[in-house]
Amino acid sequence: MKVLQEDKDKHCPRCNVPLEIHPYRNYELDKCNKCDGLWLQPEEFSVLTSEFDVYRDDASNPNYSRPGLPRSENYLPCANCQKMMTRRNFKFISGVLIDSCLHCGVWLDKGELQSIRDFIASGGLDKAQDSKLVKHELKMEALDDRISDLELMEKMLNKFDVKRIFFRGL
Repeated sequence: MKVLQEDKDKHCPRCNVPLEIHPYRNYELDKCNKCDGLWLQPEEFSVLTSEFDVYRDDASNPNYSRPGLPRSENYLPCANCQKMMTRRNFKFISGVLIDSCLHCGVWLDKGELQSIRDFIASGGLDKAQDSKLVKHELKMEALDDRISDLELMEKMLNKFDVKRIFFRGL
């Protein structure tokens, strides 16, 4: 992500109140005092969700259990540019739905940053990578089956002159 717009006064996408600066692990994050949500710029999110930073933090819980996905709700506007953010499951398997703006940053609801850090501390990034590899292996197996079927069909077509059989039947 690369921030395209200059930082201006940010408002909470949920409560529409101005965000205030909140210190967190040597960073100054924008926080909503009403709903406790956090706005993180791309580089802040990158650092705070890196294995290096999480494993150095004693507050991260390595016994993470994936919560159920929250109920569906409306998309939120970006705290910076006011365009609609996308919603995705962090690393596809964490169970933490994050709202992100392609250019400005990430909105995390109350407790989501800690859940992400706990997910990482429990080895979640490795599990996510493993599940990605399994998906790719399944796709490769399906592709191998298709290629085998295609090769068989090609051999049959070469063995039997289909045009000759087709025109003889007429």
